[in-house]
Amino acid sequence: MTVISNSVTIGCRPIEAFDYLSDLRNELEWNPAIQSIKKITDGPIGRGTQFEAKWKSSPRLVVEMIEYEPPNRWVTHNGGPIEVTVRFRLTPTEGGTTLHADFDAVPHGWFKLIFPVFLKRMRKEERANMSYLREALERRVSR
Repeated sequence: MTVISNSVTIGCRPIEAFDYLSDLRNELEWNPAIQSIKKITDGPIGRGTQFEAKWKSSPRLVVEMIEYEPPNRWVTHNGGPIEVTVRFRLTPTEGGTTLHADFDAVPHGWFKLIFPVFLKRMRKEERANMSYLREALERRVSR
């Protein structure tokens, strides 16, 4: 288990951050590595909701919302060559909301061989994603 942790303070209320960020389809607006994502289950987003996603360097994967506690936290999980669980937590702060994200990656099969290279790239990408999502969300809230 390898965890990459990041946080960022966003100029909005926790419920605004939760509603935007827990709808994984919004990732298309701020994550340059994602190529497609669509909700594949019926009903509102919540525990058990599934999305089909494709990142630049991944096969198509099913990402499932395994925990969903508005407006404080949600957890997603996907399988594949790298099994990933991402835990998101929101805390109100002066001037907005702080998002804490823990990206927990477990390699499987042949991917164990290149996992150190993957981790180096992901640490950089996840750090940058914090800025990208903050900018996208603050633009949206300011409208």
